[in-house]
Parts: sequence; C-alpha cells; structure tokens
Amino acid sequence: MDLTGDPDNPRLSDAGKAPEGAEIAAEESFFSVNVDILDCVDKAPCDLYRRNASGQYVLLASRSSTLDRDALKRLQFFGIGQLFVQGQDSGCFSRILRTRLDEIVKNPHIEASVKARVVQASCRDAMRRAFDDPRGPFIRQACDMIVPTVDLIVQSDQATRYLIQLTSFDHATYVHSTNVGIFAVALARLFFGLDRAHDMHNLGMGFFLHDLGKCRIPIEILNKPGPLTEQERQVVNCHVEEGFRILEENGIITDEARTITLEHHEKDNGKGYPRGKMGADIHPYARICRIADIYEALTAERPYHRRRSTFDALRIMKEQEVADVDKALFAHFLQLFAG
Repeated sequence: MDLTGDPDNPRLSDAGKAPEGAEIAAEESFFSVNVDILDCVDKAPCDLYRRNASGQYVLLASRSSTLDRDALKRLQFFGIGQLFVQGQDSGCFSRILRTRLDEIVKNPHIEASVKARVVQASCRDAMRRAFDDPRGPFIRQACDMIVPTVDLIVQSDQATRYLIQLTSFDHATYVHSTNVGIFAVALARLFFGLDRAHDMHNLGMGFFLHDLGKCRIPIEILNKPGPLTEQERQVVNCHVEEGFRILEENGIITDEARTITLEHHEKDNGKGYPRGKMGADIHPYARICRIADIYEALTAERPYHRRRSTFDALRIMKEQEVADVDKALFAHFLQLFAG
C-alpha cells in the first residue's frame, strides 16, 4: 500500500506524480471516505484511491490488500483526511464496514473512545453521501451506519459521552443532522429507559434523517448570513414535507421517522410548522428531536450567528426555550452533560 510514493520519507508536495506502477483511474463517480473509518478494518474493503494535485484518482490500495496503519497515520499528519472509493463499490464498502462496526461495538476489549470515534466518523460519512445524493441506496447505507451508532449509545454511557464530545461545530446540514441524531438518541434512551415499546433503531433513523429535506432547499438560502425574508422562510419550512417525501419515495419510512420528520418544528403555542399543532398533539418523539435540534443550532457555527458554549446554550434554553420543548425532557437532557 503505497500512500505517498516513499513511505519512509513522505513528500506530499509530489502528490501530482503517481507512485510508480500505480493506476490512475478515469474521472467517474467517486465518493470520499474519512481515513478514520479505515482504523476499523484490516484489509481494504474495495479499491481505495487518493486524489492528486491534477484531480486524478490514484490507486492506493487494491481490494483485500492489507492496510498499512503507519501510512494511514502519515496521511492524517499531513492533513489528508479523505480517501476515495468508486461509486460502483459503495454497496460493498457499506456492507463490509457495517459488519466490522457491529463487531467493534460488541467487543468489550476495545476502548469506548475508539468505538465512538470510528462509529461517529462512519455515520457522518454515510450521512454526507445521503444528503449529497438522496437516492434509495445512499439513504439505506446511512440507515445501516445509524444502527451501530444507536447500539453504542444504548450499550455504553461512557461511549455516549465520547460521542457527545466528538460532535462538530461545522454548520453543514449533514453534520448538524448527525449531531442531532446523537443527542436525540442519547436523550430518548435516558427518557424512556428500558421501555421496549420504543424501537431505538427506528427512532435513530428518524432523528438522524429529520432534516433530509434540506437537500432540496437552495444552498444560498440555507447559508444566507443575514435574516431570511418571509418568502425565503417559507422555502426553508418546506424541508419538513420534502424530507418526508424523500423517505416515502424511496420506501424508507417508519411510523417513528414519519412523526419526527413532520413534527420536529411544531410548537406548543401553535406557531410551529407545517401543521400548527399544539400541546399534547405534538408527539414526544418530535419533542425530543426539537430539544436536540435547538441545542445543536445554538452550539454550532452558523452564517448568521456565532456558536455558544454548552453552558450558554443550556442557559438560553432554560430561560427562553424550555417551556416550549418540555421541562421534563430538558431535565433529562441536562444529564447528558453532567460529570
């Protein structure tokens, strides 16, 4: 596995030159994968490429070849955090990765911090692909990565704390959705306890994909640095029903996902959307998603405001928002940041 041309003396400034004998792939459908993900596999799930200075995809490791851990670390040291897989291999990559993640989550000898890092990176990558290309195969791959993330949260308080620490301040929609998913699953686990009436996997799918409809909202509106006009606000509000429509069109819908997607912006005072529901008409699942959504929005960097600290965000929620999102839920939410 030749990652840099000279594994003992990497010269990434020569990235435009392919290593001798390396295959340069034609420009076609590629998707990126986080280098962190490869920590959980011993052999390449499929052909892996890097992108050189000319924009060409250079073969680094062929399918089933042994991965060089030191070389991967050198890539990260030099700021190369992404490798690439051909689109035709996405299904194979996802299946092998999901199997390995399940093994990691169940392995008591692997540290919780390692589990959290690998699971979170895998879930974020899958979510990014689903938001970039919201077709059935990519949404289903995202659902596959959500399962081990939910399992880890359900099984380990320590790993949950690490996952919460790993949440990023990036304002990209797929990052926001991943963070909300982590917070919401952790809150649901605390709030519902061992009550088996609540399917945590189905809930996880709903929480992580709650904002999928934003992939159909113009990016210039989502990233507008100033206040939205009333017309722009109405366009953004359409993401709720668009998200439900995407899941329904691709046959990926559950009662939990339907409820969370359609109700996570409803408010007790009836001024939410899209239906203007009030009080008890708003499902607890949607309330859980909303409280996680509010917290994540406050603590993330946005084009229209700077991020708040955890303390400031929780203070704002207590003083200004908690009446709308439910005091009992907020009390449980605070426990996620205790200790």
